Amino acid sequence: MTLDVTSPTTALLDDRYVLEERVGRGGMSTVYRATDTRMERPVAIKMIHEDDRAAASADRAHTEKALLAAVDHHSLVTLYDAQLIPGRPRYLVMEFVDGPTLARRLTSGPMRARQVARFTRDLAEGLAVVHAAGIIHRDVKPSNIMLARNPLGGPWTAKLADFGIACEVGSPRMTSPGVVLGTFAYMAPELLRDAEPGTAGDIFGLGLVALEALTGSLAYPANGSGRGAATARVMNPPVIPDRINDEWRDLLERMTRLDPTERPTAAQVALSAESLMRVRRGATTVVAPDTA
Repeated sequence: MTLDVTSPTTALLDDRYVLEERVGRGGMSTVYRATDTRMERPVAIKMIHEDDRAAASADRAHTEKALLAAVDHHSLVTLYDAQLIPGRPRYLVMEFVDGPTLARRLTSGPMRARQVARFTRDLAEGLAVVHAAGIIHRDVKPSNIMLARNPLGGPWTAKLADFGIACEVGSPRMTSPGVVLGTFAYMAPELLRDAEPGTAGDIFGLGLVALEALTGSLAYPANGSGRGAATARVMNPPVIPDRINDEWRDLLERMTRLDPTERPTAAQVALSAESLMRVRRGATTVVAPDTA
């Protein structure tokens, strides 16, 4: 049995979910905004692709389901339901986040330091829960971070999404040696040395995301993915511009240290970011328009 959801027309999934517009697409799945007719609420449906990679896609969906079911935090996208039985459309049902991705927000330029501190705190608190459960996200990047609007008009909340390549600490590899999962621009240097993934890799990725949000530029060039770029990544931490103030510089340098054992934990990052949120207005030398 298959379900055609390639067109923008609505479709009813399992007599419950009304599929609406497509909001995202990746190599193994397509995400739709939908309505849960039983609970009368908007949801996000992650439809698993049925193609030559179906087996791998299904395996990762099972892993994502299991890992998301093990954690609960307001800075993590919530899993509501799943249908992964072969022979039927396979999908995950998740919280629909009303707001843009951080990647989309950054197309408008850098963010104010207090805003970056807020999302860094939110995500670090979520990662602390994830790491305490023995889970590594492995793909912390702007396109996997949602900025959820506050219905009461208050500050937005950052939410970490897409656990598609997440894994448990110490779990067997799902790839061959030398094959690294993740996004190169936000990847920790130890992974480029073919080390086993660890929670410190998520901290490195979050540090690069925060640095990019403060400066408006990638810490490492997007086109630098060859052997030379990989060697440079292993040998050199990201350059932090002089205009970044001392408090932010200290946190970013600690988060992006080349030795993963020297990086702070997610809980420590959350505390530092919370402190940066309390810095009096005007005290930071990081200057950017407040348009988020």
